[in-house]
Order: sequence, then structure tokens, then C-alpha cells
Amino acid sequence: MASLTKAINKDMFDKILPTFGNQRVLMPVWDEGQKMFLCGDYESASGHRYYMGVRFCDRIVIVEKVGLFHNWTYIDSIEVYAFNGTKLVLVQKRDYEKTFRSEEFIRNESVTMVRDFIEGVIKVQGSSMTKDEVESQAKRIVEGCYKSFLDSDFNTRLTKILPQIEQK
Repeated sequence: MASLTKAINKDMFDKILPTFGNQRVLMPVWDEGQKMFLCGDYESASGHRYYMGVRFCDRIVIVEKVGLFHNWTYIDSIEVYAFNGTKLVLVQKRDYEKTFRSEEFIRNESVTMVRDFIEGVIKVQGSSMTKDEVESQAKRIVEGCYKSFLDSDFNTRLTKILPQIEQK
């Protein structure tokens, strides 16, 4: 029984961390430092690297498109998606040109985008909320996206969300 367990474990590690020359199984990778899944990385013909970072909570998905040029990391765009039953719907998008990526910038932009979306929906519905209430709600929603996937109490619909992310 021990040799079977050892073979299963070795095979699993060879798939997620293969030796040089072998292809890794393609799946989103959790980056604990950035609190997001990394996927869709590629290298352009000019040698620049690009990747997509995805973080989510039970209400929204935030997608960052990031470029690595020499020693600099730039943010190319931020997209905010909302759940619509079983699929994601784009609700806000911002493109950037030569903007250095920083965690504080991403959080602030995400809060602003969610706040703008909420204010727009409130206006269309003819409802009213104070600016402080909207700001507080937007911050709370975005903070939910920064919860660690490695926490033992991480409780979202991951099995339903990851297929949506992989389609993007």
C-alpha cells in the first residue's frame, strides 16, 4: 500500500512541478503573495511576459492583466465581473498605459470601479444610498476578494467559479 501511495504522490508532483523539458498540467496557480490565481501567461515575440491574475469572492471577480517588461511590472487592464446566475458578466473595465502595478493602486481602482457600478445601479433603480454607505459596501466587497485561498475557512463556490475563469 505504501508504494501505491508513493507512486500517486510522485505522479501528482510530476504533473504540477515537472522536471525540465516536460510540460506542466495547465491550471490556474494560486499566488499567496498577491492573493490571486495566475493564469494565461505567455511571452511575446519581443520577449515581454504577460499574465492574467484573478481574485474573487461570492459577489464579484476581479481580473488583472499584467505585463512584465524588463525589470518593471505594468498593469494593462482591470476588469470587474459580477455573477449572473451561472455565468460572469463584465460590469466595469479600465485600460492603462505604462502604469506601474502596485497592490495599493489595484485595490483603490477596484474599490472605485465597484463603487461606480453600485452607484450606477442605484441610479437606474431610482433608489438612494449615502455615499458613505456605497463606499463602505464597495470596500467590503473588494476586501472579500483578498481572502486567502489557503485559509481553512475559505468558503466560496470555487468549483463553479474556476470553469468561468478558465473560459476568459
